[in-house]
Amino acid sequence: MTETDNKPEVAFLIEEYKNIAATHDKLRDLLVRLFNYFLLLSAFPFTVAGIVFRNGGFNLFDIPGEIRILFGFVAIGNLCLAVALVDVRLSQYRYARTVNAIRRYFKDSVPGISDYLYLPTSSDLPSSTSLGFVWPQLAFMVLTGMFFVACGTYGIHSKCFMLAALAAYFGLYAGLHVWTARRFQKHKGGIK
Repeated sequence: MTETDNKPEVAFLIEEYKNIAATHDKLRDLLVRLFNYFLLLSAFPFTVAGIVFRNGGFNLFDIPGEIRILFGFVAIGNLCLAVALVDVRLSQYRYARTVNAIRRYFKDSVPGISDYLYLPTSSDLPSSTSLGFVWPQLAFMVLTGMFFVACGTYGIHSKCFMLAALAAYFGLYAGLHVWTARRFQKHKGGIK
């Protein structure tokens, strides 16, 4: 055993590294579960419509008010899941940055170890402005939510009302997305 192995701060960092890496993996699994919940939620109104109109006659542009309300609730649910997806992805980035900082500590403490570190050691990586592979899922979720808003509001007053509802939905999503991202950028390294 070397002298650094007996230091309490080294033991702490090693244990912290293990915990953070495990949390990062759990967050990756949560991303998959959130998208699965989104798919289930999005299928629900069409299942209800299939039961209600099991003898035929379903017209997406002429649906009863109850199903319109259901479309509205599903759109709100999709919005919440989309914002949760952003939050989880940014949390995953925060943990990755922490792991990188721990790697940097060991790189600075043990100069010979840098040849064996293939992953980044900068706490500025990954960038909090890039959502990586989550971006297409997020775009699909928001567009599906807008589809539900359009189905729920089509024919209520006018097409202008539907367009206003779509703009409000997208504006609400954009605002929540920016608010979530700013929470993570407020402090260097994430939320404290």
